[in-house]
Amino acid sequence: MATSYVLQRISLARDYLETVSKAGFQLIDLNMVEPFDEDGKAEYPSNIVFEKEGQLYAIRSDWTRSILNYMKTYDLKQDNFAYYGPMVRDHQSTYQAGVELVAPSASQMANTIELHLDFVEQMSQASFNMIVVNNEEILDKYIEKFAFGSEIKGYVIEKNLSALGHTIGKDHYFYKLMAKPVSEQFDLVKKDFGDTDAMAVIHLLKETLEKRNTKMVLDLSFRSPQKYYNGFYFQAFLQGNSKPIFSGGQYANGWFGIGLNLSKGGFL
Repeated sequence: MATSYVLQRISLARDYLETVSKAGFQLIDLNMVEPFDEDGKAEYPSNIVFEKEGQLYAIRSDWTRSILNYMKTYDLKQDNFAYYGPMVRDHQSTYQAGVELVAPSASQMANTIELHLDFVEQMSQASFNMIVVNNEEILDKYIEKFAFGSEIKGYVIEKNLSALGHTIGKDHYFYKLMAKPVSEQFDLVKKDFGDTDAMAVIHLLKETLEKRNTKMVLDLSFRSPQKYYNGFYFQAFLQGNSKPIFSGGQYANGWFGIGLNLSKGGFL
């Protein structure tokens, strides 16, 4: 069983890398352990950092951070990358594949998500049930529009409707928006900010998903566990799965990445 599992994972990784390579992504392979300076220490979980001969090192806990360091160190000019390999997170070793794009357009992001939808459905022989999306900028626009205090953003992220209603009143338009089921938020947000850049990739993705008969939910309180996302982000769920099969979003001045779990617990 163990042998079969290992071969299945390696075969799946090869199929993925061939797929994204044909789509124009440059394949890269980075060291599992990388050096960094004292200024960057706060970016790494303390349990994966060690020192040897006066140099600080970190075991890879996130491919995105490693690729950013790679780009910075070698001053490369490429605008897209694809990868596969292990990383350590929460005291566990996992295998992740994915892509990173440098400042892509909304259509490039939507097309890359669709590429991954196609790959996972083909390999798993299952359909996607739902994709949950959000964009950090949309909530910021509401806060600016209504001149809210900083605490309002926290209430939304915490899904604390009671505190939100107490602070702004339950008759306030924004409270009524947040009190609605997330399945109904898209139409209202579209009416308010549908023509802004923050909604561009969401519109394109919704068109794609409607053709696939896949549900899209815009949830203004949705936050990725990866704190570096600061724009559009999403999670994609296969039928019968409570955990996302792949996810991604914008970070670092418009960079966009997608990560696909190929470990046990992913879609193997």
